[in-house]
Amino acid sequence: MAESLEVHLQCPTCLDVFKDPVILPCSHSFCRACLQQWKDKGERSCPLCRTEFRSMVLPLNLALKNLCENLSRASIKSDDICCLHKEELKLFCLDHREVVCIICRDAEIHVGHKIRPLEEVVKGHHEELQKELQKAKERLKDYNDCRENCNEQAEYIKVQRENVERKIKNNFEELRRFLDVEEEARLAVVREEEKEKSQTMKEKMAALGEQMAALSEVIRSTEEQLVSNNVAFMKKFNTAMGMIQELPDKPELIGGRLLDETKHVGNLKFKVWELMKEKLAYSPVILDPNTAHPRIRLSEDLSSLSWEDVQQDRPQNPERFQTWRSVLGAALDSGRHVWDVEVGDTNFWAVGIKWGDPCLPEKMRGWVIGFHDGEYLIPSCEYGAWNPPVKLQRIRVEVDMNESSFSFSEPLTNTELWKMPSDCPDLSRQTKIYPYFHTTRKIPLKVILIPPGVTTGISLQSC
Repeated sequence: MAESLEVHLQCPTCLDVFKDPVILPCSHSFCRACLQQWKDKGERSCPLCRTEFRSMVLPLNLALKNLCENLSRASIKSDDICCLHKEELKLFCLDHREVVCIICRDAEIHVGHKIRPLEEVVKGHHEELQKELQKAKERLKDYNDCRENCNEQAEYIKVQRENVERKIKNNFEELRRFLDVEEEARLAVVREEEKEKSQTMKEKMAALGEQMAALSEVIRSTEEQLVSNNVAFMKKFNTAMGMIQELPDKPELIGGRLLDETKHVGNLKFKVWELMKEKLAYSPVILDPNTAHPRIRLSEDLSSLSWEDVQQDRPQNPERFQTWRSVLGAALDSGRHVWDVEVGDTNFWAVGIKWGDPCLPEKMRGWVIGFHDGEYLIPSCEYGAWNPPVKLQRIRVEVDMNESSFSFSEPLTNTELWKMPSDCPDLSRQTKIYPYFHTTRKIPLKVILIPPGVTTGISLQSC
């Protein structure tokens, strides 16, 4: 109802509730200020009915004024009214940080306090709150970006799982193929030995059969001689005695004709394992795919890297290089570590070590040797161009956590390139060290695999 009444109490000129209303001779009412503006334009007639009036000394429409003021008070919410003085809260005490009315301002409790118009204070606070609101919106965007990144990583985890499963299956399938081939080869040897020894036994038994037949014939003939008449017996006696006395040698049991089970199954698993080692190689450094720049491609066995023209679909996890075309190796344990990197004819590369926060890879510190725009770079207290004594085809990186030492060398010519100076920070045993690799070329940088029986001072326990 207050809203419908307010429509009828609006000044026809400013369309707001009457303020200090005056009445014209024609009985129309207007705000005094609105009518003054009308007069300043040179008008001397009622804005509604155009009835002229001469004097600006116009009577106050007291009834209309009281009605408008009562309407204004009724429209003010109870929260905007001082609970002590029932006056509208239009002021703000800076000392007490509270909203006050005009009577509160003169009260003893606020004597000497800084009092400002509420609208002025609200404006300043509004701007301050607007800034904080903007910060909150930006923080909300951060949360949204973080959630999207988490979702991206969650989806990529599924891709990783499929990729890792495929690699595991391929590795075990390769081992199974090796075992199948080795099994068939060993079974073939057993079958061949069985065939050869069985044939030998057949030949031996055939020879024994012939000898037994001949001996049986002598025995039969001799037995007939024994039952013949005296004349016949004596005539053939010498012949029969000669035959019966020429007996063949006593047959001996044949040895070494059974299958050699000890050769075939003795330490079989160990022998197969030794053969398997000869066909496999060990990588002293494993590249971490979770740190690789999206344009760095890693080999299936995670031992080499190369540049890729097309950016690969990888999440922006904190450990991943986003600007540098780089990748880290898995963190090294305590002990001595040595690895060789084949750089070949690649004209843009860098290898070395890094340490620091792995979630901020591009802010990690480290020592790196590299080649860029025809110049070799080597670490020192400051990086700088450097001419090596030999053309670098391989780089050997050696880290000894126990001795807190680090060096670069060229293993093909056994040339020392750089050694950690004594005035550089020591490698603490508590410091996590990560192998570091960088390239922007398609020619791969390869970690040289270690074949069985070859050592570079690395123990499996320390790797």
